[in-house]
Amino acid sequence: AQALLARALAEPPRSSHRAGVTHDIMVLPTFKSSARSSKPMKAMKAATKAKKAPVAMKTKSVAKKTATAFGLKGKVIAKKGAPMKKLRIGVLVGKDFDPVKPGTHDPNYPKKLILSEDEWGKYQVDVSTALKMQELHPDLLEIDIIPGKEISEKRLKKNHVNLNFWYDVGVAIMSGKGKAHVDAVMKVHKNPECRLDPSWDYYDWILCKPRYMEQCMKAGIPMIPTVIYKNGFDAAQCLKDAQKKGWEKFLVKVGHFAFFGEGAIHGKTADFLSTRAGDLKAYAKANKTSKVFLMQPYTLKPNAEVFDEVRNFFIDGEWRYAVFTHGTDGSDAGYYMEPEGPRKDACKALAERAYQQVLKTCKWQGKPINPLLNRIDIG
Repeated sequence: AQALLARALAEPPRSSHRAGVTHDIMVLPTFKSSARSSKPMKAMKAATKAKKAPVAMKTKSVAKKTATAFGLKGKVIAKKGAPMKKLRIGVLVGKDFDPVKPGTHDPNYPKKLILSEDEWGKYQVDVSTALKMQELHPDLLEIDIIPGKEISEKRLKKNHVNLNFWYDVGVAIMSGKGKAHVDAVMKVHKNPECRLDPSWDYYDWILCKPRYMEQCMKAGIPMIPTVIYKNGFDAAQCLKDAQKKGWEKFLVKVGHFAFFGEGAIHGKTADFLSTRAGDLKAYAKANKTSKVFLMQPYTLKPNAEVFDEVRNFFIDGEWRYAVFTHGTDGSDAGYYMEPEGPRKDACKALAERAYQQVLKTCKWQGKPINPLLNRIDIG
């Protein structure tokens, strides 16, 4: 089933997702597959190549191996002539920042999953992918689409595996539904019995920026100079560090469960020492519940615009394509497939170095596996 999902994602996306300011190498995986733990694929191949045998025997063999690969206990009993049980996959959905182009959505797109009445933004890529999975293989897969408000341990435990694509703790925080909702989403992420992919440690490695940044820096991967705070934000200490670094301008942002510039502030060091001193203190107060922060020099292009980036997409363990994304141009002219040339080659090479750190970290129930989808941004 994971290989079939990789097939559904093999073409460049048609969404308009834009990540805003990127000051570091950013890894945003959504799924993982079992390319390095290939029991499900071996089981399917064995069933395909086997000599003709009674249907019930094939069903029992494949279903049993598949269940074992996913860590499911108990015997699989198949009656003679009985159809193979479908693999039940839960897909967490609910983000509102990856719309598909109008007219390309599934005609059976559930009305309850429409997040906006505006034509642009009405149909999202997470739901669209789940529907495509069901459409491609209705004989093998049973897809359980789970919107954020319906996420619970009981619901997820009913599925063989659940894919976070994409309603995570960060989206729950952005939803404004309160601490109880955030805690409920956090709970299913941490509970291995919910069989949620990505599993907790790998997921947290991605969402807690210092974890992957420090690992990449230790591996010699170039990174923008960064001061990391892991026990809350102190305005006075921040200014001392900025002066020590000699930064004329700096940026501070929340480094855990945050994206799209949420929890960010930037400006001139001299201003924060004088006329904007109150702004930095107010920032500390507004983000007092956060523990992790990053401070970096505020860097722009020579024309004073935000830096562009080249987004590298890895699918099922392999680099597949790169997309240029302009730092400020939100029109169609602002993003396109990165053309062949030295820049593409350099970005791909650096992304592949970062991807090696992904492979060292990505595990499913304690075993190393290839993540199904990753995006590594080079800015």
